[in-house]
Amino acid sequence: MNTLASLNRRLTVLADLVAQHPELPAPNVEICSVITDRITISFHESPGAFRQWLTSLGIALHTVQGGAGATTAWLTALYEVDGITLKLTSYTRLDVAETGGAA
Repeated sequence: MNTLASLNRRLTVLADLVAQHPELPAPNVEICSVITDRITISFHESPGAFRQWLTSLGIALHTVQGGAGATTAWLTALYEVDGITLKLTSYTRLDVAETGGAA
């Protein structure tokens, strides 16, 4: 079983990001007890915020992957900091007209 101490490296990376980029929009942040080398950062209905993070971290747009389901499109980028992978994902709801009427 992981302990609170197992979060230390990831919390340090997150604190460093805050110190280096205090102007970035606040995302949803998930630190999972199972995947101990990842921080999941997500943006909902905020593609501009996602783009700001990509730009500030120097993530090349051609490395971003994406997809779409019936009602949601997403873009995902991976970025490594001090052995910790940041998984940044932007979620955007699709209009019913864009999905061919799927609900």
